[in-house]
Amino acid sequence: MRITNTIRTNTTMRNVNRSKTNLHEAENQMSSEKKITRPSDDPIVAIRALSLRSTLSEINMYLKDNIPEGKAWLKVTEGALDNMDGLLSNIYEYSTQGSSDQFTEDDRSAIIQTLQKFKDGLYAETNTDYAGRYVFTGYRTDSTFTFQDKADYAQKKYSITQTFKNSEIDTVNIMKNGVDTTVIANIPADTTPETRSVYRLRLAYSGCQQTGVGDVTVDGTTYTPQAITHEQFETMVTDGTFDGAANTFYYIYDTGELVMTDDLYDTVKDAEDISFTYEKEGFRKEDVKPEMYFDCTDITDPANPHEYLQGDDGQLIYYAINFGQTLQVNTLGNKSLSYDIGRDIDDMCNSLQAVADAEAKVAKLKEMKSSDVYTDAQKKDIETMQAAAQKELDYAIDDMKKLFQREMGRVKGYQETVDLQMADLGARSKRLTLTESRLTEQYTTFDDLKSVNEDAELEETVVNVSSAKALYQAALGAASTVIQQSLLDYIR
Repeated sequence: MRITNTIRTNTTMRNVNRSKTNLHEAENQMSSEKKITRPSDDPIVAIRALSLRSTLSEINMYLKDNIPEGKAWLKVTEGALDNMDGLLSNIYEYSTQGSSDQFTEDDRSAIIQTLQKFKDGLYAETNTDYAGRYVFTGYRTDSTFTFQDKADYAQKKYSITQTFKNSEIDTVNIMKNGVDTTVIANIPADTTPETRSVYRLRLAYSGCQQTGVGDVTVDGTTYTPQAITHEQFETMVTDGTFDGAANTFYYIYDTGELVMTDDLYDTVKDAEDISFTYEKEGFRKEDVKPEMYFDCTDITDPANPHEYLQGDDGQLIYYAINFGQTLQVNTLGNKSLSYDIGRDIDDMCNSLQAVADAEAKVAKLKEMKSSDVYTDAQKKDIETMQAAAQKELDYAIDDMKKLFQREMGRVKGYQETVDLQMADLGARSKRLTLTESRLTEQYTTFDDLKSVNEDAELEETVVNVSSAKALYQAALGAASTVIQQSLLDYIR
């Protein structure tokens, strides 16, 4: 093959350009500290870089966004549950004192106010929020657990379907033939005050509506309740009408109770499914919203009713905390705090008030007996009234002690529920911490792999630059000996 000067020149120029390219690549690696600047430089390195960067980006999302968000949510919830537990402990202490009647006359009104404050405090904890989202309301993170806006709750009207367990049937004592201190009269021993024990199911709310009442369903059997006031029911107990009734439910709408006759109790006491639908219009601040606990319908605007259903699985919120791994971050308020606690505190306050009222009767009659305003005959009548009032006080104290003793068990049960939720919360927090630790290790590992894959070794790069520079200078020197000869050299 004949080698011409053109071939020699072209070959030499290609070699010089190749040396220049190698020098450029080496200098580029040294200045950027990266092995490649575009995918075509090394497709394998580029593909591996994309995979590692994608993995690191996802891990970073878990570590910087989801996990801190979840930890903050759990921490806020834990603080609220801890406060609930403390308030329930305080209520339990008062229940213990009340079960043995350690309260003085002067204490009772103050204790009533204190118990109401505890009640408000409990419901205030259910309105705990994190970054503007309420943590106990399930999916409704923009809604408070209890009513707060007076312009809203005072006008609200709901149709509520409440279900009961047979274990929720309790007894209350109704006072018969109570003493009226405004009328002086001789009270025979056979008409002195006495109590009548009745069976009841307590509704979630007092002050309910007389209308819009559904049937009481007991294991598929329906009963139509009679709607009456508590005053009417007391009259029925006093005059014996209630004793003569049979197989009947009485819906006491003003106090929110469902009372049953004794024979009906024998049928209901072993029932597995009891439900009742009633209406409630006008709520108070800190009343729990019905949709938080019950299947119900907001009928404030009859033309536009809004139905709420509880569902079987609840409204649990999950965060993605790792590849294919989620964690529940919220705790449901209706699983943490029973709606019964508010009614329990109301019953405790009512029993304290009943004792205070009975004490006031005894004190007033004692004062009347010692007064010179009344005749001897009237004082004899007052003496019989005083004995009856004392008996009424004894009944009230006995009822209070039994109620507070029963509340000890109930409040302890509420505490156990809160403690169970705190234990579950602690387990989730532990799992989140372990996941965070594992992801931190993974991030370090993948970041090292990314560095190995993409980053150029500085020492090796410096050597490569020096070598490429020497080779380039040598190529230039070789090219100068080739290109300087021309056809004129041969003509001469």
